[in-house]
Amino acid sequence: MLSYLTNNSYLKTRYRNIRKHPLVKNSLLYVLTDAINKAVPFLILPVLTHYLIPSDYGIVANYNVYINFLIIFIGINVQSILSVNFYKIEKSKLSEYIFNIVIVVTTMLLACGIVVLLFSEQLEKYLSVGLSYLLAGLLIAVSQVISSLNLTLWRLEERPIYFGSYQISQTILDTGISLILIIGLNMSWAGRIAGIGLSSVLCAFFSFILLAKRGYLTFSFNKQYIKEAFKFGLPLIPHSLSIWARAGADRLIVSTFAGVSASGLYAAGFQFGLVISFLTLAFSNAYAPFLYKTLAIEDKHLLATKKKQLVKFTYLYIAGLMLLTLMAVFGSNFVIDNFLSSKYSGTKIFIGWALFAQAFQGVYLMFAGFIFFAKKSASLAWVTFLCSSLQVALSYFLVKKIGPVGAAYSNFAISVLNCFFVMLLSSKVYQMPWLEFNTLSPKHSLGR
Repeated sequence: MLSYLTNNSYLKTRYRNIRKHPLVKNSLLYVLTDAINKAVPFLILPVLTHYLIPSDYGIVANYNVYINFLIIFIGINVQSILSVNFYKIEKSKLSEYIFNIVIVVTTMLLACGIVVLLFSEQLEKYLSVGLSYLLAGLLIAVSQVISSLNLTLWRLEERPIYFGSYQISQTILDTGISLILIIGLNMSWAGRIAGIGLSSVLCAFFSFILLAKRGYLTFSFNKQYIKEAFKFGLPLIPHSLSIWARAGADRLIVSTFAGVSASGLYAAGFQFGLVISFLTLAFSNAYAPFLYKTLAIEDKHLLATKKKQLVKFTYLYIAGLMLLTLMAVFGSNFVIDNFLSSKYSGTKIFIGWALFAQAFQGVYLMFAGFIFFAKKSASLAWVTFLCSSLQVALSYFLVKKIGPVGAAYSNFAISVLNCFFVMLLSSKVYQMPWLEFNTLSPKHSLGR
């Protein structure tokens, strides 16, 4: 009896410690706000499937792929360099740094604009939209990059409520405008694109004002800051392209070989991957600052203890994530059968592959943080770029041979492969006790 009470008291203490831990508190807030943010597109998915035929949905999906592609080059991962330097530079210097980041973004916007004009004819053919939409995509992309700077600062300041409120507001604005234009004005796919564009531009304008008011924007040209941003960001473009390839290139391949309608079904199916994606990204938003702070500890003995705690936590996270993904597969099939238009019943074949691909992407994020901390981003970029190149080739081959489901097979297979190689790279560039299984004992706990 005494042993039970002792253990029971221990469990209560452990629960209180975990509940009060900053990582847990922030994670819950990020998950809650991101859940609301991602729930809105899910809630309107049944509406969209009744007002947009699969070919309309395919055009919107392909246009989003185009915007995300532009963001890679216009933004060149400025959020990452801002995250790395946030704890190293005092605020007065950081405000100058952010201004020079804006200069870098503007420079890349002009360069991308030239490329878009040069290849406008080919882009119009693949995306099934006119030149005006191609140019609007540039404005949408740069707007989303500007907004991401503010979001990154809130995440680094560990202010998840501001982070989440901003994201939710933009999503509601996006959704509201889109539904008015699609249902009220019968604008079909053009209404959805207009909703994305107007909300992005309005939020970017508001975000720019916030940066200035919060003292994060000092107009001071600094050649060294610009050079550093390019030096850090350009090598990460292959890494970002790899992420884009996993999420976007397959849609274009499906559209090319099976038509825009098939691309719409494929995109709708992979939309369910957001169920896992929002959880892993929300947690990553809270986990990254905590990880960097922990790994920056100078006391070697304390750092060794913290490393063991991180290893245990990572293993538990992976196990829990896989179980949750399996549950999400069954739930997603229920939603399709009962809430989506019958025109979209063909999406079910993609669900399992989409969800588990995102689950392995979540595992990948856990290990990528160690690589960023070790400042080996170039190595990470090449690993992920090679894997994604393989995915594009595999998707091309499989879609051509067996149809759209081949893209789903390819997406999942490469997600697993990419995760495995990033785990190996992480263990090589930053030493962690991954194979010391005694770290799984109860005394090595993240909350202690």
